[in-house]
Amino acid sequence: MLINNEHKYNSIRLKGGGWIEFQSTDIADILNEDFSFQIWISADSESSNEAKALFCILDNADSIHFALYRNTSNNNSIDLYLDGVLTQTITNDAIDWSLPGFDLFTITSNSQTNQIKIYINNQNVYTGNFNFNVTENLVIGARVNDSQTSANNFWYGYIEEMRLWASELTSEKITFHYENPTKLVSANGCSNSTYSNQEDCENNTEQWSTGTYLDDTINTLSGLWRFNYEDPIASISNEGCQELNLGSGASGNIGCSDINGSVYTLPGYKVEFSNFGL
Repeated sequence: MLINNEHKYNSIRLKGGGWIEFQSTDIADILNEDFSFQIWISADSESSNEAKALFCILDNADSIHFALYRNTSNNNSIDLYLDGVLTQTITNDAIDWSLPGFDLFTITSNSQTNQIKIYINNQNVYTGNFNFNVTENLVIGARVNDSQTSANNFWYGYIEEMRLWASELTSEKITFHYENPTKLVSANGCSNSTYSNQEDCENNTEQWSTGTYLDDTINTLSGLWRFNYEDPIASISNEGCQELNLGSGASGNIGCSDINGSVYTLPGYKVEFSNFGL
């Protein structure tokens, strides 16, 4: 169930029993090459002892391939699982899950060296070797198998924005994104994201804007998911093409990927769209 408490949305709030899911058929080819995944996220205070999944990919035996969980003991820690093994508990004073506010988590992978890195805000908190071999869906906010016969480890908190890059972002770029959280703005776009071209936008009394985004990695932006919708929706559309005009070949990007996520809830549970944001 999707509900709204405000009229202007900036984020989605997961309240247990809900998650966002991307199909492996849409996303695996990117995750198995060089990539970076970024998410602005916050956590609610919640008293259960169940670890809460931020980012989770299972294998075809429904075991963990790659996952990040909120640590159940410390408000400034996350647990990294690689191929079913708790590889490291990452503690960082930059985060405090007990307080409101957003943090930027970035995962990068180099498919040539099999090196992965994890950043919290602008700090590199983990570097290690791992080979992404994604065959199942990517789930944000829970651990769920592809058939959805098993769903648990639900996140409690807000997600403000997610980005997927088909490149390994440098620490300098990640720092730039952290220090300029609203910098990723429209090159061309409508004030109402329902309309993807200028004619439809203006015919519906909305405002069409033109701008620029000067970043030499923008051509590798494969996915951009925001929650600035007029109404709660269950399909999270990839806004990268529309927001940055990549479909027309702007900034050297020769095409756009139709990578859309879906919001799911267990029966009797709900997620909220909210005005809480950066």
